[in-house]
Amino acid sequence: MSMLQSKVCLVAATAALASVSAGCSEYGQPTIGGGASVVPQVVFLSSAEAAGDGDASEGAEGAGEVAVGSIRGRVMMTGGAPTMKLLVKAGDDIKDKEVCAAVDVPDERLMVSGDGGVANVFVYLQKAPKGGRAVAAPAEPFVFDQKNCRFYPHTVVLPVGQTVKVLSNDGVAHNTHTYPSKNTSVNSGVAPMDREGKLTVVYKKAEAVPVAVKCDYHAWMNAWHLPLDHPYGAVTNENGEFVIADLPVGQHSFVVWHEAADGNFVQRKLAVEVKAGETTDVQVEYPAALLKL
Repeated sequence: MSMLQSKVCLVAATAALASVSAGCSEYGQPTIGGGASVVPQVVFLSSAEAAGDGDASEGAEGAGEVAVGSIRGRVMMTGGAPTMKLLVKAGDDIKDKEVCAAVDVPDERLMVSGDGGVANVFVYLQKAPKGGRAVAAPAEPFVFDQKNCRFYPHTVVLPVGQTVKVLSNDGVAHNTHTYPSKNTSVNSGVAPMDREGKLTVVYKKAEAVPVAVKCDYHAWMNAWHLPLDHPYGAVTNENGEFVIADLPVGQHSFVVWHEAADGNFVQRKLAVEVKAGETTDVQVEYPAALLKL
């Protein structure tokens, strides 16, 4: 295996996942606890249905009560992570500096914990697995916010059909511009201090890779949305951790995608065997040599 390929360590575990609910912080950042209207960075998602023969990631069919399992993993940077400079330093002489340079703005393309965990990495199935089911869009809108010329959250997995309300906590105008492949692009201004969310976005189709979201008024502002038509996707938290629960038993092939990777793929086909009633521990090694910053 070359240095640019990720190594995967799979360790079967029997511990069951504790149930949690997902909430949202003041500026749209997912948190654990509270309501259940957002998909958090560590994602616990609803049950699948029947598992089929062969690769469980192919197709979506079948029904009935069947055995399921879960995966719990971590994405780790190997080879030493580079030090990232701030996108904006407090006091910089930039456009709308009274708001945009009021505080430091980090470069969220690469955020690595002290022991190497990589945040904001998408781990997901591109297709619903055999026996899986479509995810229902929550009635509660997802809040996508802006503060100090920074999007909140930076990364999120969304069910297709859910309304995304675009808010702003800044006293300057913004613009939200999406770059999907399968959905209709949105390119619209957002008024200063819009706390109602007059602009809404709805992804009606699943995307194969995350959708870039930018502000044309402030070039450093960007985020990533991944709309899926099934509940088997997650984004790593600040420690590089993720959980995907209640997968149909069998072999699954996951995409591991990160904006800072050369070509964006850390792994195109991460093979994981899910066993009935068990949690499989997965460690994905992300070589620093794969970075393109």
